[in-house]
Amino acid sequence: MSAAPEEVTYDTLLRGRVGLYQPARGFRSSLDPVLLAGFVPPPFGRFLDIGCGTGALSFLLLARDEAATGVGVEIQPRLAELAEKGRARNGFGDRLEVRAGDVREMAGLGSFDLVATNPPFRPLGSGVLSPDRERSIAHHEVALTLDDWLDAGTAVLAPGGRLCVIFPAHRCDELVAGLERRGLVAARKRFVHPQAGAAPGRVLVEARSGGAPVIEPPLVVHENGAFTPEVRQMLGD
Repeated sequence: MSAAPEEVTYDTLLRGRVGLYQPARGFRSSLDPVLLAGFVPPPFGRFLDIGCGTGALSFLLLARDEAATGVGVEIQPRLAELAEKGRARNGFGDRLEVRAGDVREMAGLGSFDLVATNPPFRPLGSGVLSPDRERSIAHHEVALTLDDWLDAGTAVLAPGGRLCVIFPAHRCDELVAGLERRGLVAARKRFVHPQAGAAPGRVLVEARSGGAPVIEPPLVVHENGAFTPEVRQMLGD
């Protein structure tokens, strides 16, 4: 069933270059897709966005690389519907396909140069499970676990392709071990700190089939109560 107009907001990113429809209550996009899109260097080629939500990450990747094309997969029907609506409003045409359903059960996706995801990141039993179903599926491993999306992503990764993710910093070792079991190396890692001197809250990872691991300088999000110049640049300021 479609969301009523009053239940949805239209919000813009990159100084209005792209926009997305979001539920007024329930799941709403965070800064994470902005940070991930800013971390991954173009060109993107053909990409897969696992758990695309209302489309933020896909839209940002398409805006950064005008030659890129992609497929966004979202298990929650209302969010997939909003992503499709945003795809049309942004004028992405046939550059983006939005598929509603479980990525683990999708046939015929093909292969991808880039698999990018801002996945559910809290294991069941950790944190407080939101009573809002959309939020709980987006944030907790209710429908898709770390192993699930790693299996799905590596299965469709083209030779020489990249798998990129933003994930909780405290689960970095678990993520890296999962990548290594699937023959991938965390070639680039960058820890995200809410402010200078604070413990990292997120880690950005780019994985490949080979290469020497590199830890890049920390990304600091806030200083003096505002976004840092680097984050403002990612936001399009």
